[in-house]
Amino acid sequence: MSEVDFREALSRTGMQVCGGNLAEVPWRTISEGEPVGNVAWAGRDMGLFVVDRPDTKIVELETFARKDLVVCSVVLNHDDASTEFAVGDRKFDASGAAMTMVFVPQHERFHFATSVSPGFRAVTVVFDVMSMMKVHGLPAAALPESLSRVIRRRQIVMQTLAPGYFGAIARDVADRRAMFPPLAALYYEGKTLELVSALLGELSRRDALRSGNGGFNPCMLDRLDLVKQVIDRAPHRILDVDALARAAAMNRTKLRSTFKQVYGTTLSGYRSARMLQRADRALKESGVSVKQAARHAGYATTSSFIVAYKRQYGICPGIVARV
Repeated sequence: MSEVDFREALSRTGMQVCGGNLAEVPWRTISEGEPVGNVAWAGRDMGLFVVDRPDTKIVELETFARKDLVVCSVVLNHDDASTEFAVGDRKFDASGAAMTMVFVPQHERFHFATSVSPGFRAVTVVFDVMSMMKVHGLPAAALPESLSRVIRRRQIVMQTLAPGYFGAIARDVADRRAMFPPLAALYYEGKTLELVSALLGELSRRDALRSGNGGFNPCMLDRLDLVKQVIDRAPHRILDVDALARAAAMNRTKLRSTFKQVYGTTLSGYRSARMLQRADRALKESGVSVKQAARHAGYATTSSFIVAYKRQYGICPGIVARV
């Protein structure tokens, strides 16, 4: 199945579009040599949506769920983004470039409105997790306990998660979505399954941490989130591990090990990723040179920046700068 109309794609996943400007923007299919903006793809029990609106300040969508669905999204290029979610009578808020997961029970209305400074770039997957497990011959017991419990009770739930591996895959999709026209259906199906797997893995890891396995306690995630927020606010600053350890109320060794277990990367790796995101945004939105972007990301040499950027995004920054 190739790219399809946005409304049709959402309908195939089990959602009926009721309103919002996201349903009215151009949704293009991929063809050789044609520029690609927003992309909608739908497969069996799942859909993937890439939104790339350089001049949009508010993105809004209203839908009705015809089945129990999971909606997981990550904002790729704006730390100042803020989103208001509503499922039925429940309302939630999220801010920054966080990864959000919402469980929408059947027959509930789902609405979101995201406000950003000019320009919006995000990747979202929508899927029926129980049908997907059945199609792939997996038992329901293999699901993370927290998600399984939510589905059994049909609870309206929103969680804010670390983008981690999910964010890396989403960025890869956003950056490469025009590169494989002949294999688009296969590419999107594979990437959607990768994103779902990354989400389930993140939920399983959080379940283990909250249960206290491995010496963790339920408060540790909150303290680690404080550490992440400190880095997010000023990624250009040199890491003061002692200060971060004090904020997390643990020693340096414990902080380093637990941060990696929770977020899937080291403290320095997370900081580097955030700096590369700043450089990536500068290349795409401010038209800076590769050398200027390297300084923006805090790299001593342009060559080391190019290597790190290519490792993170799979392409050379010079290509991005020329677009």
